[in-house]
Amino acid sequence: MCFEEGSKTLESIHRESIALLTRELKSLNFDLSARDVEKTLYSHHISHHVGLEVHDCSTLRRGLPLRRGNCITIEPGVYVPDEERWPKWFRGVGVRIEDCVVVGEEEGREVVLSVDGVKEVVDIEALRE
Repeated sequence: MCFEEGSKTLESIHRESIALLTRELKSLNFDLSARDVEKTLYSHHISHHVGLEVHDCSTLRRGLPLRRGNCITIEPGVYVPDEERWPKWFRGVGVRIEDCVVVGEEEGREVVLSVDGVKEVVDIEALRE
């Protein structure tokens, strides 16, 4: 995702993430709608401003355009309940990956502050050894 100043809001990024996650979960044989994703599997918001608790930023609406220098999280996650409705191999599994991103001066110039964080499966499994 690019964060060209004024072109994205936290809410628009969240909506894009729901659509993407719905499509990808369907490709893994999940029988669901975007509403299922939003209300059951991915019930948290994708982002908030860094350094602020969610309840501390009531004046920063999710619909405000992001601006150069804003520091936000991007934290998609999926939490699959241990219920027969969901594909067997995914029941009871939860995954959440978080990055901190600074909105850049121009499109494609955002800075991922957490770029060195462990996120790939092989790297996470290596930590267990």
